Amino acid sequence: MNNIIEDFEVHLAAALRRALGQVQGTTLLAAVSGGADSTAMLAGLAALRKQGDFALHCIHVEHGIRPANESIADAQAVQALCEKLDVPCKVVSIPQGKVAAFASRGGPGIEAAARYFRHRALKAEAKRINAVGNNAASILTGHTRDDLLENILMRILRGSGPAGLAIMPRRRGRLLRPLLDMTRQDVIGYLEEKGIPYRTDASNSDIKFLRNRVRHKLIPQLDEFFPSWRSSLIALAETQSLCAEFLASEVEKRLPWKPGIGSTLRLREEDFLAAPPILREEAIFTGADILTAQLPGKLPGNVPRRSAVRNAARQLAAAHDLGPIRLDRQNGFVTLRSACQTTAAGKPRAERGFSLLINQAGLYTLKGKVLGLEKNRDLCIRLDASSRFPLVLRNHIEGDRIHRGRHKRRFSDILGKATHSIFVAVITACDANGPAAFIGISQDGNIIVIGRETDGTGVLEVSWKNPVFEGRNV
Repeated sequence: MNNIIEDFEVHLAAALRRALGQVQGTTLLAAVSGGADSTAMLAGLAALRKQGDFALHCIHVEHGIRPANESIADAQAVQALCEKLDVPCKVVSIPQGKVAAFASRGGPGIEAAARYFRHRALKAEAKRINAVGNNAASILTGHTRDDLLENILMRILRGSGPAGLAIMPRRRGRLLRPLLDMTRQDVIGYLEEKGIPYRTDASNSDIKFLRNRVRHKLIPQLDEFFPSWRSSLIALAETQSLCAEFLASEVEKRLPWKPGIGSTLRLREEDFLAAPPILREEAIFTGADILTAQLPGKLPGNVPRRSAVRNAARQLAAAHDLGPIRLDRQNGFVTLRSACQTTAAGKPRAERGFSLLINQAGLYTLKGKVLGLEKNRDLCIRLDASSRFPLVLRNHIEGDRIHRGRHKRRFSDILGKATHSIFVAVITACDANGPAAFIGISQDGNIIVIGRETDGTGVLEVSWKNPVFEGRNV
């Protein structure tokens, strides 16, 4: 046998044994896009099947985000290869535009949304296979060492924590990645030696996607100036894996979340504040994972930003909106609840949340994009020195109330529901005593500030840049 072919198949067989122990009698479901990596994996598995005595199935997912002629050609190429290799093949087609529409509703980008629908299809097909057979099907993907390195670089650029920088696991539940010890060069060499064609996705050269910028722009520079970067990055990821495991165990021991009222989690404020800042951060992420798991469907990108979590962990104010979750401090407890909105069909969707922590008086800027306003404008909020700090600016929620006279009033109570409807965005400013002011931005760009009644001086002074509209207290 050709050495290139033999080496590839020996490594693939070894990876299967490490992941599954006993390969004989198992059922494998290969996720195949038609690209080089997954095509080589399918061909290698088909070759090993003769001696491994396992059942092999293939699934191909059309995401409906590429031109129809390209997508159909990919599916036909996978089906033709499966027919040649005598492998049962299932093609799942997602309606055109469904992935893009899902991504536009908030939370994930187009790639994360596509991955969400793809994994749903993989799990559904594995479940179908399980129903007609005696063995639970393992799902195999064609991720290589190159994919692993690209992922680490992308997460470094996004500011991920230890868990995000940890080494990509070879196995997670029923999902296996048997090519992680092989490179893209190994894959191409195997396909060329066996004379097996593969498809090339034109979007893989589009540098508007971060992965492609990393692959085509950053990695060539690293190869030229830092030739040993691959082994160094793997060592970094392995170290981060150990750090992530340690932090998770410490959080479980020192900051365990307990069920609160309704679908909330809580822990003692005293325990939270006594823990090191990094454990507080990781505890918030752990709580977010618990809350997300309780939703009817897990959303891609439904994770708080670390910068917002760090602000909340270090400067614990009365409330923080962290996008998919809300953190509150009340009655001696720190509580978490899901801030996830639902669609008209009752399905969860990510919320475009934000949280800006302000520690001292000064000029602060929120980009209009955060508020869903014009991208070329900035919302500027000048704080009065008499305000209580820290102050948090976040998305307004209907339950927010401030003291007005002898009662706590909602934004809609103060202005009236008819008047409230003219505002395109409302922000709540919170200090240690709860909501301190409401900031309403009307359809014509005017801003109104409703301050909590304290000493009569108001809480905030707000202006809109280019043009400037002065805010006022009412």
